[in-house]
Amino acid sequence: MNESQYELKKIDEYTWEVPKSGNMNVPGRLFVDEETARELADEASSGADWNALDQVINVASLPGIVKASLGLPDIHPGYGFPIGGVAAFDPKDGVAVAGGVGFDINCGVRLMGTPLSVEEVEKSREEIASSLFETVPAGLGSEGEIDLSVEEINQVLKEGGRFAVERGYGLESDREFVEEGGRIAGANPEDVSRRAKQRQFKQIGTLGSGNHYLEVQKVDEIYDYQAADAYGIDEGQVVISIHTGSRALGHQIGQDYLEKLEDASEKYGLPIKERELVSAPIDSPEGRQYMSAVRCGINCAFANRQAISGLTRRALKGAIGLEPESVRTIYEVGHNTAKFETH
Repeated sequence: MNESQYELKKIDEYTWEVPKSGNMNVPGRLFVDEETARELADEASSGADWNALDQVINVASLPGIVKASLGLPDIHPGYGFPIGGVAAFDPKDGVAVAGGVGFDINCGVRLMGTPLSVEEVEKSREEIASSLFETVPAGLGSEGEIDLSVEEINQVLKEGGRFAVERGYGLESDREFVEEGGRIAGANPEDVSRRAKQRQFKQIGTLGSGNHYLEVQKVDEIYDYQAADAYGIDEGQVVISIHTGSRALGHQIGQDYLEKLEDASEKYGLPIKERELVSAPIDSPEGRQYMSAVRCGINCAFANRQAISGLTRRALKGAIGLEPESVRTIYEVGHNTAKFETH
């Protein structure tokens, strides 16, 4: 590996450590193969201003971080945290960090199983594609059929997926298979700006743009039959994957709190290694307010994916007569989030 601070220590075939040094409070821990580890070290050693390894080190230097600054197999440069970065903080001594969540709060994936065969889908390929395209709004600034007032947006931010189910989008049973049951407690809409709410008036039930998608997929190969059996997944099964998050509301929360946490960082004398690593002590007025706003964004994303699930069922019913109850939620989990957990 490369010299100096970017010399990675091999723990096993897929685990590498960035040794604790300098201002780091904990080591870095990367779950990658050797090729990726070398690429990360080479990029950092070359002096690239924007690289994932420096970001792992920066996160490891934050107050109250526990155990290690983690990088998962999809690691690449992000904003403050690397994409694929994970960190745990002690609730007494740790900080709430804007870059740990970013702008698409609770962006995540829902997987839905169908009773369809590949042959059935291929036979009605055009009808299914057209119906999904017409029913589920997608693209930059896309707007949907759910038109909400500020008061209704507040309900979304408190109720999450439950709000969408009560509006007729999806099934109550969906929430059994969603992280947090599709609703996280402790969300106070007063901690979200009016501008953020206004941007969300017609965006519940929309995919957005970028890497967000709705895909009709086939289970090509099963690696863990026990896990697949637990999920009720079979080889050759047709499934639907939905990837999106909290849309404009989450983005606005991120923008709003970058400024607020920058002020908090200066107030509490916290280090700012990168613009998006502004923070506040978790147990401070600013930290509690930010965590509340994040929970609002989390619930917004839960409501959004729930509404899209209902629209997807409607599209399949219209295209091929598939009964909504036959399309079941297998799981839903977010990957841009901050939560209190016990491990």
